Amino acid sequence: MIWIYISESLLYLCFSLLMGAFIIQFIPERLKPEIRISKRLLQLAVLGIVFFSAAPLIRVILFLYEDIGLLLTMQNVLTGFEVGKAWTVTLILALFFYLFVSLFSVLNSKVLSGISLAFTFVLLLALGWASHGASLTEWSGFVIHSLHFLAVTVWIGMLLIVGWCSKNQENWLSYLRWFTPLAIACFLTIVGTGLFLMTLVIDVNEYSDAWMLPYGQALLVKHLTIIPVLFFAFINGFWIKRKLKRQEPINPIPWLKFESVLLLFTFVSTGVLGQQEPPHSIEITLAGSGPSAYFDYFYLGVIEPSMSLQFGFNTLNILFFIVAMIFMGLIVYSFKKKTPAIAPFFMGIFSVLSLYFGFMSSMQ
Repeated sequence: MIWIYISESLLYLCFSLLMGAFIIQFIPERLKPEIRISKRLLQLAVLGIVFFSAAPLIRVILFLYEDIGLLLTMQNVLTGFEVGKAWTVTLILALFFYLFVSLFSVLNSKVLSGISLAFTFVLLLALGWASHGASLTEWSGFVIHSLHFLAVTVWIGMLLIVGWCSKNQENWLSYLRWFTPLAIACFLTIVGTGLFLMTLVIDVNEYSDAWMLPYGQALLVKHLTIIPVLFFAFINGFWIKRKLKRQEPINPIPWLKFESVLLLFTFVSTGVLGQQEPPHSIEITLAGSGPSAYFDYFYLGVIEPSMSLQFGFNTLNILFFIVAMIFMGLIVYSFKKKTPAIAPFFMGIFSVLSLYFGFMSSMQ
């Protein structure tokens, strides 16, 4: 399963790079720093969508082929399963997209960039077609999942392109004036659509009970990784903006880079989440497949399918929560003391781990 998790994460990365690379072309030069994007990067991202989106398909084929043979299984999956149909559409579109990107200077024309952006959006819709949300509802799950993923790729894509492809800090204040509202809008969209998608799978009142399952574990980690991202987003969007207005010497690019890297951790947890069995009934799923190995390690009592978890404070989890708050405070302190951005980046990682241990040791 590890290679599937990695491929899912890289798939989201490829979409984000394409989305960010083409959207930034519509921003006037005076509102962004100097940015140089390699055509090779675009080509690799398109090819990555083809190969990495095939991972769930390969998983289904490997699960079924022993009964009827490899070739017949491939034919049945490609023509009879939604994941197979979606990947076939993805393959055809991506081949045309790759040729288009290779033959034309798509980054030197707004018209060509717009066509490329349309290609990326249609490929995104093909991914949403094969999602859990789309399989549970006729249209709402598909639409909401696609909107959720669109907001994620726009936000992270812009961070990746500006953070890693900028050649200078010119026009940074002008860049922040339009990007900060865009990032806030994307975040609010992600929260709203994410809550809707979550309610398709589990009851909100059973959120903590889902932690007993691998799906719930991945969901918890995904939510926790957002916390240090918000700290970095506040620093990049507001604190650095204030310093630039005061004309204080500061290099915002490393902070933007590490914010994008932190957001990539949400890709990993999302990749893991997408490959877990959705617990439409926690009791039935727990009885059938058993608890998550991580939850089993932390929970000291007997795990039963009908049990309901309760949150309680104890000495251990209080210490973990205090340590998490200390790490979060160190993120802010590091910025005030002009520490290299890699230090608060690790503070963010440690805060997520501390919160995770704190929540796991709180269950009773």
